[in-house]
Order: sequence, then C-alpha cells, then structure tokens
Amino acid sequence: RQGVRRALPTADHLLISDIDNTLIGDPAGLATLMEWLREHPRVAFGVATGRNLRQTMEILAEHQVPRPDICITDVGTRIIYGSKLREDQDWAAHLHYRWWREGVLQALAKIPGLRLQEKFTQSAFKVSYYVDPKRPPTAKDLQHRLRERQIAAHVVLSHNRFLDVLPIRASKGHAIRFLAFRWGLPLRAVLTAGDSGNDADMMGGEICGVIVGNHSPELHGLRDKHHIYFASAHHAWGILEGIQHYRFPGQAHA
Repeated sequence: RQGVRRALPTADHLLISDIDNTLIGDPAGLATLMEWLREHPRVAFGVATGRNLRQTMEILAEHQVPRPDICITDVGTRIIYGSKLREDQDWAAHLHYRWWREGVLQALAKIPGLRLQEKFTQSAFKVSYYVDPKRPPTAKDLQHRLRERQIAAHVVLSHNRFLDVLPIRASKGHAIRFLAFRWGLPLRAVLTAGDSGNDADMMGGEICGVIVGNHSPELHGLRDKHHIYFASAHHAWGILEGIQHYRFPGQAHA
C-alpha cells in the first residue's frame, strides 16, 4: 500500500486534508477514503499539518496511508512533493519576505502563559509555543505586540493549547493557493478538510471547505461562510460526507 498513487501534473482536482483528528481517528473511515482516492486517480492527494516532515511521514506510515502527492508541513511553511520528498524552493523563497525569526523570539520571550515548544518542533519559518489554558494570551494581543515591534508575522492558535508564529505570507491556506496556481488548478477544483484553528484559512472562497464533525469550538465562527460545509460525521467519514456534499470531483457545487 506504499508509494505514490498518481502523478500530480496529470491531476485535475486536489484533496488536501489535515492529519490529526481529521484524516486519522477512525480506521474504517480512513480505509474507505483511501479506497475512494484509488478509484479517482485524477484527484491528487495531499496533507496539510502542523507536524514537521519526519513526524508527518511517521504518522502516515503508522496508519498505513500511502505517501501523498503533496505534504504541506509545519503549518504551511514547507511544501514537499511525492515519493522523493522534494521541497518547493520557490515557496521557501516566497516566505523570506520581511521574516525576522529572532525578533519573534525576543518579542514573546516573557509573555505569561506562553512556553516555547521543544527544539524539534521549531523550524526556520515557524516559532511554536505551548499555551497555558489557565492564563492564555489572546492571539490578537500577541499580534499587536509583534506589530508594535514592526515584525511582519501572524499568529495561529489551535485547540487553545498550541500557538504558532509564522511569516506574514505563510499558512496552510496560502500554501494551497500557491499550489493551485503553480499546477494550474482552479480553486473550485480543490477540496480541503480540517478540524481546528490552524485549518481555518484553508476554507472558504472558491475552495470547497469541509469541517469534520469532531471539530474544535474555535471554528464555530465559520458557519455562515461561503463554501464551508460542516459535516456531521467525524474524522475521515466527515471528509467523505463533504465529498458527497460538493459532488466532488464533479462540476456541481452545493
């Protein structure tokens, strides 16, 4: 079951899913979704995750998920292709714009309720913290603190426990739009699925967004947004429910 199912350049649709609590969480649902992908070889398959590349490969192998055509890792700061794990260097160059990692570390060094995550979770374009749920700083306040110091970055809070600071041009959603443009796919030919705050910007607009039934409360505010479907089913079953809702990869859109 290992290996790449299809070549990205021949695809005319793209399915991108968050991993934790979305793609994985229900083995039967995951197996059914993988079977659906095998039956639709012109749908390229990708994952978008806060995990780093090594962690991503490990969790996918553990759950017997074939290697995706695309891995968007580190909360959208890396794009990796196919079986050879080739990095998109143009994306990395794009993220360098006004990014000052050391400035982020200095600005947020003594904020109550924030603690730096372990070294292996950090990367060139991502600074990650644990959030103390008893005294959590707000993303808005942290964003303001960075802006005061003229640091061009944005703050992503997930599950009210994890916080990532990224370059102003980086996010899962920005990476997906970059990919669609690079591979000549209209956004309406892209379906995304997620469950938490760092998935929010993958949703809406022309993209077919699916939020699985076991989502975090932080996504409730998206309920009235165009092209965001809240599935009742959980995990991969929710993705399949979204596929049916949008009649993906057909032409009709609900």
